[in-house]
Amino acid sequence: MDSSQRCREVIQTCGVELVDGSLPVLHTPSTLFRYQLSEAIRNNTDLVDYMGDYLDELLSKHDAISLYLDPMTLGTPDSATTHVSGGLPQTESLVRLMLGVDALQSRLVATLVDKFPEYIGDEGTDGDASATKVSVKILRQLRWLDYVLDSGALTEKLLETLGFVPPDMQREIVVALPDIISDSDNTQVSKVLASMLKETPELMLPVLDTLGSLDCAPALLQEARNSVISHLASAEPIELPVLLRFLLQSVSADAAAPVIMRIRKRLDVDSIVLASRQRSTLADQSPDVLIFDAIATSLRSHKHLRDAWLKIIASDANVGSQTTLDLVVLLILHQITTHTKRVESVLKAKIDIVSSQPIAYTPALFESNIARFPAVFSVYFPALVSVSGWLIQTSALGSQGARVATSILVSAFGAMGMFQRQEISGELAVHIGSGNANEIDTAAHIYLELATKHPYELRPFAVFIKGLLDYVDNLDITHVRTIFDTLGILSTLAGGSDDSMFSDLYIFVRKQLSSVFPKYNRIGVVGTVSLLRQLGGEHTLEAAQADECGESSMSQAPRANIQALRRAVQLLEMLMDSGRHQSWTFISMTYDELAHIVETHGLHQQLLTWLHENVSSKFAAQFLGDVEDLNQRYMLSGHASVALSLDDDEAAVLDVFNHNDDAEASGLHAATKRANSDVTRLCGCVLSCLPSLLRLIQVCEKALGDGSLGEIDALLVCGIYLLPPIDIASPHLTPASLQYNMAQSDDSSGNASLLLAGNALVGIDEDSRLDLIKSVCRWPVDLRRALCTSLYVAVNWFREVINAFADQDSDEVRAKVVLRVNQLEQIESGLEALAESLSGTSSEFHPQRAGLVPEMSDTAARTATNGLALRIPGPTTVIESVTENVGLGLKEGSFMVDVGGLLLSQEDTHKLVHGTNNDGNASAKKRGRKRKSTGVLPVHDFAKELHPFLRELSFSAFDILKLGDQVSEHRPLLSARGLSVILRELHAAVASKLVRRAEKRVPWGKPPPSFGALATFSSNIANSSARDVFSRVRVLFPSLLQYLDACLHVRARFRNDVDELEQLSHAPRVVAVDSSDVSVVELCIDRLLHIVSIVLSWDGLQADSDHTNKPSSLTLVLGALARQGHRTHDEISSIVPSVLVRRAFDYLHSVAQTVATSIRAIDVLRMLVAVRSFAPSCEPVDEIIGMTKEQRKATMDGRISEMARCVLDAKWDNAQELRPADLELLVGLHIMRCPHNRLDLAYTYAAHILPQSIDTRSDVDDSVALATLKPATFASAYKAVSQALATIIQDSQLASMGSSDMVQFSGRVVDTWVELTRITQTLSTPLQRTVLVVALRSGLTMTDLFTKTILPILDSCFFTHRDNIIAVLERMRKATRILQSICNHSKASQDTKLQSAVPQTKRKLEQLIFQVYVLMGNNDLMGAVTLGRLKHRGVRGEVVSSQIPRGYESEDESEEEAEEEEEGGEAEGGEAEGEEEEDVRMESASDDNVPDQPPPPTKRNRSTTVRSKVGKRMEVLQRKEILAKRRKSAGHKDT
Repeated sequence: MDSSQRCREVIQTCGVELVDGSLPVLHTPSTLFRYQLSEAIRNNTDLVDYMGDYLDELLSKHDAISLYLDPMTLGTPDSATTHVSGGLPQTESLVRLMLGVDALQSRLVATLVDKFPEYIGDEGTDGDASATKVSVKILRQLRWLDYVLDSGALTEKLLETLGFVPPDMQREIVVALPDIISDSDNTQVSKVLASMLKETPELMLPVLDTLGSLDCAPALLQEARNSVISHLASAEPIELPVLLRFLLQSVSADAAAPVIMRIRKRLDVDSIVLASRQRSTLADQSPDVLIFDAIATSLRSHKHLRDAWLKIIASDANVGSQTTLDLVVLLILHQITTHTKRVESVLKAKIDIVSSQPIAYTPALFESNIARFPAVFSVYFPALVSVSGWLIQTSALGSQGARVATSILVSAFGAMGMFQRQEISGELAVHIGSGNANEIDTAAHIYLELATKHPYELRPFAVFIKGLLDYVDNLDITHVRTIFDTLGILSTLAGGSDDSMFSDLYIFVRKQLSSVFPKYNRIGVVGTVSLLRQLGGEHTLEAAQADECGESSMSQAPRANIQALRRAVQLLEMLMDSGRHQSWTFISMTYDELAHIVETHGLHQQLLTWLHENVSSKFAAQFLGDVEDLNQRYMLSGHASVALSLDDDEAAVLDVFNHNDDAEASGLHAATKRANSDVTRLCGCVLSCLPSLLRLIQVCEKALGDGSLGEIDALLVCGIYLLPPIDIASPHLTPASLQYNMAQSDDSSGNASLLLAGNALVGIDEDSRLDLIKSVCRWPVDLRRALCTSLYVAVNWFREVINAFADQDSDEVRAKVVLRVNQLEQIESGLEALAESLSGTSSEFHPQRAGLVPEMSDTAARTATNGLALRIPGPTTVIESVTENVGLGLKEGSFMVDVGGLLLSQEDTHKLVHGTNNDGNASAKKRGRKRKSTGVLPVHDFAKELHPFLRELSFSAFDILKLGDQVSEHRPLLSARGLSVILRELHAAVASKLVRRAEKRVPWGKPPPSFGALATFSSNIANSSARDVFSRVRVLFPSLLQYLDACLHVRARFRNDVDELEQLSHAPRVVAVDSSDVSVVELCIDRLLHIVSIVLSWDGLQADSDHTNKPSSLTLVLGALARQGHRTHDEISSIVPSVLVRRAFDYLHSVAQTVATSIRAIDVLRMLVAVRSFAPSCEPVDEIIGMTKEQRKATMDGRISEMARCVLDAKWDNAQELRPADLELLVGLHIMRCPHNRLDLAYTYAAHILPQSIDTRSDVDDSVALATLKPATFASAYKAVSQALATIIQDSQLASMGSSDMVQFSGRVVDTWVELTRITQTLSTPLQRTVLVVALRSGLTMTDLFTKTILPILDSCFFTHRDNIIAVLERMRKATRILQSICNHSKASQDTKLQSAVPQTKRKLEQLIFQVYVLMGNNDLMGAVTLGRLKHRGVRGEVVSSQIPRGYESEDESEEEAEEEEEGGEAEGGEAEGEEEEDVRMESASDDNVPDQPPPPTKRNRSTTVRSKVGKRMEVLQRKEILAKRRKSAGHKDT
């Protein structure tokens, strides 16, 4: 028998049947076969060679080798053979089975490896291309073996084969290597694979996959990462996820930051994805989602990657370096709970204005990224919504954060699917229901933005917005207007055709208009006009026409216009008809709302014409007349005396007296025998409609006449009829019906009309005018009240006249507007004096009660049958009035009560008021609580604060301030008082929109206070965005600077300041003043400086640079400052930005030299800081070191620091007006803006300036003292220095310092901290509590900075600076001991505010101690640190007993307390912290003298030595003995 036959029989005996031309058949289990074959070979050693030869013979047959490499078939019980399929178990191949036999493995492995190259490129045995290659089958036999006898040889052979095989087989070998080699060969294989990364970049993916499975040396991984990073830019998009996953998962914590920085630099996701999309038409082949998924997986798995990436993003201050990668990483990290707050802090710093950093994350950045990568942001949509929601909640009104949130949600709504849009719509509804004014405003404007940009996409989710209509009565009227604008857009998408949504809105507003409550009437007016705006707007009608033309034919086009116009006219008629049944203030609100939409949005010309014709005719008929008409109306014997006329030849007169209800109530109308008026009797006074009616007329006139008011220019110069010729010299007549006599003489001293005729109130000198006002204030009370009403209407009339004509181009018109502005302040001062004379009397004047201003509360109005209307403050007044009149026996119907326009009889009113009110009070009492207020706003004292009740000056009125580049000498000049009025209104408008207001959350249903004027409903300024207000102010900015220089020049002239006059010699003469206006000029200077400061500090100034083809807003503002300072007219585009900033800075610095008050100085300082933030970053440290002292002071930071020092050292007359925040700002700027040695300056404050400020001794050296730092201001200065010290540490580049500089820096920081803590031991009692809280919280920050920032760096340089570092730690111990004393003091004083910071402070102190132990342990100096117990010291350093209570009532209580302490022992934990605390004592010692011993075991907040029970008992006995002695001594004293 030959050897082959013998081997075949042995194999068959063991359980495998070999069939020629077919797969082998396995009859026994694999393990049993291996065992039997191994036993057979062990019994016959010659069988090993025979079996090896036989296997070589089997594998040498090219046509049959696959039979022995494929899985064998299983034998059936009836000896039939069947192939492996279905649910039968998978068997191994014959070769794989033989590899499990130890004696055959080595030779068989060698045979397989030798055969492997022969079959490279060979397909399956049948030539089928889909079959597995033979070479791949051979390689699979070697994978996942239980063990390999000679792994080194196998590895070497495979690596040798790897060098000459084709790339496709190299890929197979590389992928199989981790499953073949043993762990001992990882180093050898990883070296070869690392070299392949550079040589064969096409195999980078399998090589990286294999390297990730091997245990590689750090150096090899670093080399591999370098190769991968260099390949990132040229890699295929589909490869990027694998490359990024390897880079992030293989990096250690130390190397994470450099790798991430290189990834951010080399990975351009935008260009990669764009190129991928251009090559592929299928959206699902875009790799952007896979790329970010790989990054997200790595970040979620490794904390050091999250920390490093977040730190890199936070430290990147370069504008423009932020990419999609950073934004998505922030969203990924925001989803991780432990990093949410940190991500929000980074976003807040990148989005908001910071004095030292420009805005990095703009709305345009988010919008463009979401538009380019909608699939990526859809994956992280929950984080996107969470971030935007957080911005909406925390951002101030109109701030950069609110604009970013708007950009995020609007972009996501347009780019994503239905699910995301539904979530956004619902989330916005939740924000509107929050109760926070800022949050509601931002969410409502986002709804409006969505309706404007994506109306058809928002339409399916209109149910969320319609649901808000049930709660609009709890919202501010501006928010209601925004919601109705949104719904109006959605309801008119079909161009005015029938629509269910429009029908629902129409029913809703009609219901609101017919309500008996004023607040619902206001909602109805706003809703109706919003719908009218959408139906009657030019854009809506054009869209409707386009839709109709597209659907049918051109002949159908006008039909949509006609239908929309009919519905618009129907809305107008409904609105006017509702006004006929309400009050005059209701009609006034309607006129204001209509004027607002005409002015800001426009209406169709046919609607404008219809509206103009209706209101103009009513205005002329009711309010205008001439002198002859007045003579006939009042039956005057002479000519009527008209006041405040600018043209004597103008016949038109505004008859205010005819509709003065106060004059009618006092009998003045009866005295003049006035003819009956045909004015409709409504609640309130018809004069309340006069200003709003003029507003509507002038906006319609401008819209129809291309901005010209030539048809109504007579209204600018017409006079006003205030009072008739009443005899004020004679006493009252006896008949009650006629209280006043008509004056029979032309003497102005006894004739009221002649006394006020012409320009008597405004056209005389100031002394004569004051005498006139004093004489008028002695008139009868009723006459003064009637005059108050007339003057109040005149003031509001002039304000609307100025709004109407201020933007006209005619020089003549402009001159008359200037005269009206100059008259305005004088009339207002006269009105204020008259109102003050009536204050406190029964005839006190108030516009709301007189029916001249819309009532802000929801109360009823009482109307007498004779037409007199009196506004009452609430339901209580109605009840009292009804009860009083019923008790007097008045007849039913003698008066009527107007409840929201519904006239009720006495009986019905009594039932309504008493029934509802009593039931409400009874139910409230039954529940055992007081009845809350119904939201009635308090009535302000008009005499003390009249400006909120005046009509506002709109944006057009501010055009009167425009001067141009060349100021004409013949132009009319504003008076100082007129300029003060304009600046007051401009400052109010700017402050309400551009100043950040972080409002607190208010309860639902309680609307926040409004910043608009109460007399102007639908204020243009209140409805404008911050960007709109800024765009208006930006145009006025150069003129405001000229006015500022002019006012400064006037002040210098009155003060005879020669230097200042020379400096301001270029100032134009634009203000007319006299000697009595000095104080007014000072007020103008304050307002101008504050306006400029607000503009420069607005957080949207840097972000307003979307248009690249024209200068940004920042450039224009800086250009105005630069031109004003250098008096040049160079083109802004020709000036380098750095030069532009420096010129603007120099101008403001020159203004700072002329300030006279501390408040102005702080305003200028804020402006300087704002301008400095627009410049590039600070000068390099090396450059600053090389400067001289004068050069350092000349830098912008040096000038800010020096000016802050000068303000602190000056002796201001108004020093008491400095707020704590102002002092903190000054001290902080002095330290942090110091161009060199900021730390030394902070030490000077801590060691010298602050101690001297609280030392009142006369012999103290005050060479470094500052005048404003006194005991009263010490707490603010101490807080500022503490914050500055922490900021210095955070801003210092510690890692880039040399070892010597680092040790010196740490020592100086410690010295400053020690001096700050030492001050707390010398404080007087009034200052102690405030300063101790600051010291404890700043100590918390300092210990944290030392632990995390300074100590790790000291550890790295400890070997070379050991003694110096130990000395630093020794000095630091003094500060930590004082902090422990403050903690002890908080427990003794039971100060809750102080105690709130104690636990965290002690935890940080404990961490600091442990880090010191780590530092010493790393450097083999454990003997230099010892632990001990701190003595219980008070805040002043004195040793006190911690175990003796302060007072006891009886001996039993003291003994019980001692026993409780004995039982409690040290279980109190935190309570024992202050009494027995670990302490660190540092000793400088050499290595030879320091024993190498571990630190004693410590536990958190407990003593390191555990006291025995006996020791505890002895302490308790000692305490009892001490208490007994105290009682005994106290008894002797009592005796």
